[in-house]
Amino acid sequence: MRLGPRQEAVMMKLLLDDFLSHRPAVKGFLLRLTGDPALADDLTQETMVRAVRKAATFKGESSTKSWLFAIALNLVRDQYRASARRPETLTDTESLDRLAGGGEDSELTYMKAEMSRCIAEHLLMLPEQQYKVVALHDMAGLSHKEVADDLGISIGNSRVLLHRGRDAFKGILEENCELTLGRDDVPCDRRQKGKSVH
Repeated sequence: MRLGPRQEAVMMKLLLDDFLSHRPAVKGFLLRLTGDPALADDLTQETMVRAVRKAATFKGESSTKSWLFAIALNLVRDQYRASARRPETLTDTESLDRLAGGGEDSELTYMKAEMSRCIAEHLLMLPEQQYKVVALHDMAGLSHKEVADDLGISIGNSRVLLHRGRDAFKGILEENCELTLGRDDVPCDRRQKGKSVH
């Protein structure tokens, strides 16, 4: 059954209201992934813009929330892949000022952002389906049913991908990072041939 223009407008308004009701959850997810409040704000806004543009393609096969998280996750992936190709131009002091306004908690905020960035970048080393399942389940808090519906896989496959993804991610971190909280300025140093890079 085809809806008339008035009915389509009403349905679109309801869908947009639904999108906006999930905005805080999307922002929280993005903040956990990036550790950067300003970047999380930007990516949340871009998630909402993309959702509105793609609203006609949303068929309701997954929940609105999980669909928005999937859009946000793709934006994070694109952000970190793009930033890996760009040289960092901010000094540590400029980064501190940008992240926390240079206040007394700026160093802690910077360290949290660096840790989140490190985790997000290393998550991207997982195969794409494992990356999505780990991020959506463990970082966005979606159930296996929501993850399965969103990715078009079975619940059993979601569980297997999560298990494999967690194991692989642990190995990636052990191989590539040396966690040095409380000892160095940056809490996650890259390893190079078994030695940390300073």
